[in-house]
Amino acid sequence: MLKEIALGTSGGDQHVRAALRDGFFLVRNTVPDTLLDEAYGLLGTFFELPADVKADCRVPGSNGQSGYLPPLVEQGEKGRTPDWKELFHWGAPLPDAHPLRERYPARYPQPCFPDHLVPGIGATLGELHARMARFQLDVLRRIAGALGAAPGYFEEMLEDGPVVNRATWYPPMEQAPSDDHVWMVEHQDFDLITALPRATAAGLDVLIDGTWTPVEVPEGYAVLNVGMVLERLTGGLARAAVHRVVAAPGQSGGRLSIVQFCHPTPWTVLSALRGHPGDREPERYPALTAQDLFQRTMYRINRLDSQRAPAARP
Repeated sequence: MLKEIALGTSGGDQHVRAALRDGFFLVRNTVPDTLLDEAYGLLGTFFELPADVKADCRVPGSNGQSGYLPPLVEQGEKGRTPDWKELFHWGAPLPDAHPLRERYPARYPQPCFPDHLVPGIGATLGELHARMARFQLDVLRRIAGALGAAPGYFEEMLEDGPVVNRATWYPPMEQAPSDDHVWMVEHQDFDLITALPRATAAGLDVLIDGTWTPVEVPEGYAVLNVGMVLERLTGGLARAAVHRVVAAPGQSGGRLSIVQFCHPTPWTVLSALRGHPGDREPERYPALTAQDLFQRTMYRINRLDSQRAPAARP
């Protein structure tokens, strides 16, 4: 059973830190269910389009952080069989002259909303992104206080950060090209936290105390999981959650989910917090910029555009 963290309350810091050690926890979602349902309806229409039509919504040079990615592209860090899923990413744009966009253009691609294919999808997904980002900031304020930091500690590193939403369509497993494919292999996220509202079908498994536990998000809640950035910042007190998405034996049909990855600005240096030393494990991470961690992880999961470029002809 996942622990629940309540927003806007004082006290209970030990309970929050225990939830961070689990890596997964529940929070009552402040994003309206009607907005989430509308987004799922529009995204479902998009993913039903022919493959060649969706392919026109790819965004070169974005490392898959904007627009569409087809199945069998992303894989686990250990080089396993690619995941059986399709992806669509979007975020909020930065002005052209913003220094973050000039220094890290691949981290700040323009959103690619296929309104010419699914009218109204851009406005709905843009609003959903903003609402989810505000929700995640509220969660991080609560976490900061429990870690002995100022409530706004995470806000500066998230100001103009490349926070990105991902819609994932997991096609029916009976359509997979071979028996060794799964929807998404076990992995950890490489952000601060990730928000996972309810999906359209079961499939999320979380690893807690060495046991895979199926999780279905209750109505009106979101599951939050700890990412690598928060683990590094807390010196290992918070544990980057291991999770996967699998179809149960005999499960038919596909699955559509929406998540938001809470990435800090690339120039953020991930130095460990010093609060609550009695709860913190010995220091085990060297200082690393958020961009370095991002690039290393993207390389390991085969998401850098340079890895997929065609070989030069002799």
